[in-house]
Amino acid sequence: MERNEPPRWMQDKHFNEVLFCEDFLSAHPMVCVDGSFFTVEGRVADEEGIRKQIYEMLRPHSTSGIARRTTSLLETLRLEAYTPELPIQEDRIHVANGTLFLNGEFRAEKEFCRNRLPIRYDPSAPQPETWLRFLSDLLEAEDILTLQEYLGYCLIPTNRGQAMMLLKGNGGEGKSQIGVVLSRLFGCNMKDGSIGKISENRFARADLEHTLLCVDDDMRMEALRQTNYVKSI
Repeated sequence: MERNEPPRWMQDKHFNEVLFCEDFLSAHPMVCVDGSFFTVEGRVADEEGIRKQIYEMLRPHSTSGIARRTTSLLETLRLEAYTPELPIQEDRIHVANGTLFLNGEFRAEKEFCRNRLPIRYDPSAPQPETWLRFLSDLLEAEDILTLQEYLGYCLIPTNRGQAMMLLKGNGGEGKSQIGVVLSRLFGCNMKDGSIGKISENRFARADLEHTLLCVDDDMRMEALRQTNYVKSI
């Protein structure tokens, strides 16, 4: 293509939305499930990034109405990238540098997924001595094993383990530091929330979709007026 030649989706001053979406998905592979975009890095939580990429492709070839066309193309892109379902894969953990299978196999290849953790798998990593010492100061030995097992279940999209874990104690003992570590481990796949709000607010429940874990680091049981929704989750 010559430098001044217009792209194939804008020939003879005619804009072809389908060809634009084909070229966009070729440059930025993604699928759309139930109205949400997913890439090999997981769910796209902020669609403004996609809107910005569309704008940058249009900008050299349009002088007016770009914002309106960008919004229209985002909706067309949902149709072009549509796929009926993204399988829930309970046999693997998607990490930053590839895919770790529960049988111990690791592959550097990435695939479209619902959740990808922002951490790298390193089979030669040393024991997390500081973390283990912190847990031994905070919990009983059998409780540490329970916590590790529970968090292991949280790494995959399943509810085979306990639906909820409660850490009860006095203030200032360091329990909230577990939430800090989990936030680094899960990234955008974890929500900081309020159990009471989830029970009362339907929008708060909707925010849990496509997440692996919700942490309430200041849970107040007296604020939980009903448990129907919490039990169902």
